[in-house]
Amino acid sequence: MEIPQSSALQLAGRRGIISNVLDARSSFVALQALDLITTLVAFHFGAFEMNPLVGRLTALFGPAGGVVFSKIVAVLIVLRVRKLMWFANLFYFGVVCWNTFILLALSHATR
Repeated sequence: MEIPQSSALQLAGRRGIISNVLDARSSFVALQALDLITTLVAFHFGAFEMNPLVGRLTALFGPAGGVVFSKIVAVLIVLRVRKLMWFANLFYFGVVCWNTFILLALSHATR
């Protein structure tokens, strides 16, 4: 069975869009903002940081200060090493999904 040419072009276009989103700096900055927000909300509900480095930063600078400091460091590292942008975006997409899952679990646990 052969895929019609228009369908093949649409599929290739979708792959290009996904690739462009994963390589975009704006996606990285948006994911950092979402990670920051979801982490701070999770802290509010009693969650704690699992990343030992960020956990240490939150102990030194407080919950908000430590997470903001880690976001600044992440942005500086990834913006200098452009080849890692797609991987970082994929990683932080997973982190934001995990944070969202934890928030949903915490919201149901508090009821």
